[in-house]
Amino acid sequence: MAIVDDISRDRRTKNVLAQTNTKTVSAPPSSTGLTGDMTPAEVFTVEDFDLVKNQVHLEEKNFQLMEALNVMGQITSMQSQSGPIPGTQFVLDTTGISNSDTTVYQPAKGTVYQLVAASITSLDGASTMILKLKDSQSDNSVQIDTFNSTSNPIELNEPIFITNETFLIVRTSNASSGNARLASSLIRVR
Repeated sequence: MAIVDDISRDRRTKNVLAQTNTKTVSAPPSSTGLTGDMTPAEVFTVEDFDLVKNQVHLEEKNFQLMEALNVMGQITSMQSQSGPIPGTQFVLDTTGISNSDTTVYQPAKGTVYQLVAASITSLDGASTMILKLKDSQSDNSVQIDTFNSTSNPIELNEPIFITNETFLIVRTSNASSGNARLASSLIRVR
């Protein structure tokens, strides 16, 4: 009960928790029999977690609040301790790829995504498609893989992490009209 008493006395923690107190940790498992209008109206999402944690300054007077946010992030699985965050995977269809760099995905600052898979959906006359990570600070890049008609999809031999500072780009060589397409799947890990 001491933790609840501490939180009730800490105005900052109370203010942040008041923003989420109508949300449940997650949807109940189907084994509970709760379906349709019996399921929670609002389930806590990664966007909700980002909203509340991004209001907190890293200072001594917010220590109780930071502890509460850490517990909140862990119990809702919206804060990764070692892997992907549920409900954040998506597939992108990048179009209009030509002989110059095209950004596939550049996450918001402070977030990290992992490339799960990528494949060509159209080469449009190009002989190859090159997938790279580009450093926004130095403009340097590193090649992940080169696709051609015989090497589609790419094989990821290790995790490829994407941040706002080092993001995913693609280009073709010898594309006829710049209509090459790439499908890629990403998931948030932090």
